[in-house]
Amino acid sequence: MRLSVIATDYDGTVATDGILSREVREAIRAARQRGVLVVIVTGRILSELREFAGPLDFVDGVVAENGAVISLAGGHTIHLGPPPPMSLITTLTERGIDFKVGQCVIELDASFAGVAISLIREQELPLAVTFNRQRMMLLPASISKSSGLQALLGALGVSRHNALGIGDAENDHELLRCCEYSVAVEWGSSRLKQCADEVIAGTGPEAVGVFIDQVSQQIRLPLENNGHHKVVLEAVEGEPPLEMVIRGRNVLITGDTRSGKSWLAGLLVEQMIFQGYTVYVFDPEGDYRSLASLPNTVVLGGGRMLPRSEDLLLFLHQGLSVVLDLSHLTHQEKADYIQLHLPLVAQFRRQRGYPHRILLDESHYFLNGADGVKLLDLDLGAYTLVTWRPSELETAVCNSIDIVVVTRLAEKGEVDAIARLNGDAIDPSQWYEPLANLNVDEAALLPPTIEVSGKIRRFRVAPRLTQHIRHCTKYLDRPVALDKVFVFSENGNPIGRTSATLCELIDCIAEIPWHVIQGHLRSHDFSRWIGHLFGDLQLSSHVRKLELRDYSATSNTEFHSDLARLVEERYEVNAINHVDSAGT
Repeated sequence: MRLSVIATDYDGTVATDGILSREVREAIRAARQRGVLVVIVTGRILSELREFAGPLDFVDGVVAENGAVISLAGGHTIHLGPPPPMSLITTLTERGIDFKVGQCVIELDASFAGVAISLIREQELPLAVTFNRQRMMLLPASISKSSGLQALLGALGVSRHNALGIGDAENDHELLRCCEYSVAVEWGSSRLKQCADEVIAGTGPEAVGVFIDQVSQQIRLPLENNGHHKVVLEAVEGEPPLEMVIRGRNVLITGDTRSGKSWLAGLLVEQMIFQGYTVYVFDPEGDYRSLASLPNTVVLGGGRMLPRSEDLLLFLHQGLSVVLDLSHLTHQEKADYIQLHLPLVAQFRRQRGYPHRILLDESHYFLNGADGVKLLDLDLGAYTLVTWRPSELETAVCNSIDIVVVTRLAEKGEVDAIARLNGDAIDPSQWYEPLANLNVDEAALLPPTIEVSGKIRRFRVAPRLTQHIRHCTKYLDRPVALDKVFVFSENGNPIGRTSATLCELIDCIAEIPWHVIQGHLRSHDFSRWIGHLFGDLQLSSHVRKLELRDYSATSNTEFHSDLARLVEERYEVNAINHVDSAGT
């Protein structure tokens, strides 16, 4: 992702005995000229920092007092916490303890920790103790370098996910945890170095100056990190979750039609949004509308007017996640819209850093020619491409893929296309059977995903946080193709009844002999039909639980009632009232 801001601690990191390193000052100047914001995040009192560093206009902002005070260009300051309690100041003075008082902080020698904690308890003060080498700070419990930095970045219009943090001591853990990429200095805290993504070698601030100069010449954040922002692909009770870092990596999600691709893609999107990332979804079929229930997320289109150029930029400026529902457009209108707006979103990301991920569903329709790659900014990456025809993707697009996730895939030609992403290293024939036999709630990680070490990693897809209703409720009453209907049979022999919609299925179950229904329950035919054909994994999973239930009755009434209730609750409609005569 785009490197937009460098946030660095002051004392011990870029300054010695309060004096800013000349090499660091010059590196900061060069970084800002390249378009990278630089901010200082320090435990020092703001007035004291000015005494040592001089005018603070050499950076884009300052977080002082360990997060309690922020200073913006022009000297405007904002206090994020209340002033120190006068009762505590009075008591410390009476006891002859040397201390400093800022706008929100009380700073003193760490040797007085026992006294300070005792006074906080006696006076019932809502203060927390933060150590910084031989010093300690007393601050409101909600204040930290993280909270202060997020407030400053909000004022600057930058996401913390585009930030790189540098620190040296105990009070920098929150600073580094806040930033997308964390850096510690070799001469600093050993514990901080263990938690950092990278350690700057050297003996003093001059090495930090060299690092800032080098990293600010790159357009994107370094990829290698400890992965404190991961997505969960599989969550099985009693076992470690299957997690993965996808930041900055291009993801290909592929599989047969209605095999759960959009469900899986939505799973990744909703987790990123909950972690504070912004995502733009180009949704040709209306499969992602349910994401509107997530925080700071809007769905546009779907029969309503879609934003055009300048209007779309308004949403980008607000840092919102956006789903662009193109389902109401003709195919050519979809192509025209994507060709115009996909590069526009990528250009804004290059300038401002967000959205952090761009998802394009049905991507083979739009990235299948020599001009397709021109729609993408592959220098920054962070695309999720969803398609059931990976063989039709432009070669340069395929070569940019870092992670491949496959739902059920039976077409050997498409399996061959995925295998070609690995050159001659993979014999695709070894993938044919396992990929064709993936269950509707399963997927597999494949090479070139480095985490799987050249093998298939099969997993059960983690549950979604939001519902996914494919094409809304159209499958209730809209018939499927003739070769896709549900055929009721006894011992493999059709009995002459079929269902082309969910409503027909429920009607038929009320009339088919119970022993025929029991045969389909034992074979899990109902859940398989719903999952494979409609791509509704949530409903399919619930129906499978019904199939496993021990129905001791001798009639269809109980199962029929349970299934009708599930469908009705899933689609939030009263479209199945006509089954009242069967007892629902």
